[in-house]
Amino acid sequence: MKRVRIRLSWLQPARLGGSTQVAGLIRSHGAWPVGLVALVLWSLLPASGFSQAVQTPQAGDLKQLLEAFKDPPPECRIMMRWWWFGPAITEAQLEREMQRMREGGIGGFEIQPVYPLAMDEEATGLRNLTYLDDEFLKRLELVARRARELGLRMDITLGSGWPFGGPWIAIDQAASRLRVERVSVPAGQQRVKLPAIDQGERLLAIFRREPADGSGAFEPLALPPAAADALRLSPPPTRQVEVWFFIASRTGQQVKRPAVGAEGFVLDHYDAAALRHYLAEVGDRLIKATGPYRPYAMFCDSLEVFGSDWSQDFLEEFQRRRGYDLKPKLPALVVDTLPESRSIRRDWAMTLTELFEDRFLKPLRDWARRHGVLLRVQNYGVPPAALRSHRYVDLPEGEGWHWRNLSPSRWAASGAHLYGVPVVSSETWTWLHSPAFRATPLDVKVEADMHFLQGINQLIGHGWPYSPPEAGYP
Repeated sequence: MKRVRIRLSWLQPARLGGSTQVAGLIRSHGAWPVGLVALVLWSLLPASGFSQAVQTPQAGDLKQLLEAFKDPPPECRIMMRWWWFGPAITEAQLEREMQRMREGGIGGFEIQPVYPLAMDEEATGLRNLTYLDDEFLKRLELVARRARELGLRMDITLGSGWPFGGPWIAIDQAASRLRVERVSVPAGQQRVKLPAIDQGERLLAIFRREPADGSGAFEPLALPPAAADALRLSPPPTRQVEVWFFIASRTGQQVKRPAVGAEGFVLDHYDAAALRHYLAEVGDRLIKATGPYRPYAMFCDSLEVFGSDWSQDFLEEFQRRRGYDLKPKLPALVVDTLPESRSIRRDWAMTLTELFEDRFLKPLRDWARRHGVLLRVQNYGVPPAALRSHRYVDLPEGEGWHWRNLSPSRWAASGAHLYGVPVVSSETWTWLHSPAFRATPLDVKVEADMHFLQGINQLIGHGWPYSPPEAGYP
């Protein structure tokens, strides 16, 4: 049997009218039988409809397809995350870097405005624009137009830094958590000072635990009047007890690595109103700035909403979804106080996942579809996205190539397979030979191969830093 040695590039999504047709990657490092190559390549060809009869590929078709793989079109090439530091960007340098990408065989980029590397300097002309101000949006419009003219795919991060948030998010829409305060009360003491309740917080429940050695049961106590600064234990304890306070609180997390003007609280991913407000302040303005040159996809970077395990209406939503009242069972979220404690914690986690899907992921995808763009998401971490959450993602994305554990890349590929999404990307080379500038071309290739083996078929290099010539070589 005749064998040929081929190296196939990656195929990325291509829009067909109002729908999207996507095909996955095949990469070969060995020799494949010609017949098998023909069948595989033929399976990647577009079909005009599902009812069309399967045809046997002819030799001419295979030759033509192999020729196309030698010089794949821009939309079938690797992409890069394009960091706009500051953003201290100029029209001339943006044009220059897009030209360099195109000349280097890169098929597109994802715009990610991040923190400044230097302060404004009049002598050198360095000036950091404010995220989403008129000058920034003007440059975004230029990039969108030129990317289309150059045949480069453009994705946009739906914000600056990560997770979503910024100055548009007030404390009452910031990421939420359940705060638990424990106070040890000696025998005979009746007055217990209440913990401070800050802006954006609310006291949910109080429990008395006696004895305080970890073996006692929890007794719910009535909430004191709103103006009170302490509660009174009755009857007074005859031995040391504990009083537990459960408070609907906020994490206080700030957006990581934000550009100038994008600093602020991370939004509550379980609050639909917070997402609507954010999309109106950020997403709609980004879309409007691109005009007729809409991005191919909007990107949601790593969730990483650390410690976010609550929402302000969580008790009401829990009862509606799970069918019982969580409030008297709140201690079971912290310690095994009941035989069904593990089941309660499972229900709590399931409710968080549902709120994330219903109030963040699904409305975010619906917003993207209304604007005619796809949604690309790194759908893992906190909030606790489930594998099923990928049903609301057009383009799943992972990161990491670790072979001996369930990496985010495997997670994303699994979600893509589960819901029949042929293209799944990965944030690639993020930690390759850290610190930077030590990696060899072989290192780059090996990590790419590891991603391919885990089901990834589109590489998004991490990354391409905006860097004018006067910055010099690192």
